[in-house]
Amino acid sequence: MALLAGCTSNTTPDTAASANTSVSASTEPSTDASPSVEPSTPAASPTGGGCQMSGKATGGSGVPLQFMKAWLSCDTDTLHSVLSDAAYTQVTRIGVPHLDMTWKLTVCEGAAGSTYCTYRNKLGSDLILRLRNDLTTHSIIEVKLDPTVFHTDPEKYAREFLDAFVNHNKPRLLALSSQAVVDSVVVPAPPPGYDLTLSPEPHWVYSAHFTSTGEYWIVTIHGPLGKAHGVTAFGNAG
Repeated sequence: MALLAGCTSNTTPDTAASANTSVSASTEPSTDASPSVEPSTPAASPTGGGCQMSGKATGGSGVPLQFMKAWLSCDTDTLHSVLSDAAYTQVTRIGVPHLDMTWKLTVCEGAAGSTYCTYRNKLGSDLILRLRNDLTTHSIIEVKLDPTVFHTDPEKYAREFLDAFVNHNKPRLLALSSQAVVDSVVVPAPPPGYDLTLSPEPHWVYSAHFTSTGEYWIVTIHGPLGKAHGVTAFGNAG
């Protein structure tokens, strides 16, 4: 198992913006070829022996919290007891994430015989656990890491921001924009589903048309791509 090679609520409040909020920026977008996952200190430095994981998880109880503590301490016996074979393989592929490793439960919600529990770090990366409600052992059948990514493609950057908006992921919104942009949020986000159009502007200005409500939201990217805080303005155009 790669990450263990050395080892024997409630959602964030709704967010939206009532008007464009501008933050000046003079840096031109980067042309780097590959996206960057949230810049942070690695979980632990490889030592050639012992557990290479570190971190902390808070919130929740039962199997979800049991998994988080076992994952962060390289407790393979407990991991095998709470994970299905497929989920164990997924954890192996995740390895040792180079992310902020302080996780907090944001929500557990049920759907179609399963419970989905999301642990989130300070930059909005999510670790999502799917539990089968009818199982008493090996009940976690899926483990998915959804990291915050600072794309070098402007459209992907805008979509990352908009998806965080509709999913009420405030830490990710902050990482992709600024406190000033997020503080302008005063009304609930529309449901998911939008079309995105690039406006003819001197920098990246995208108009998002939300199909369920007909609303238009404007996302302006005037910060450098491939890094945090690329979104410099966000607003509801009606």
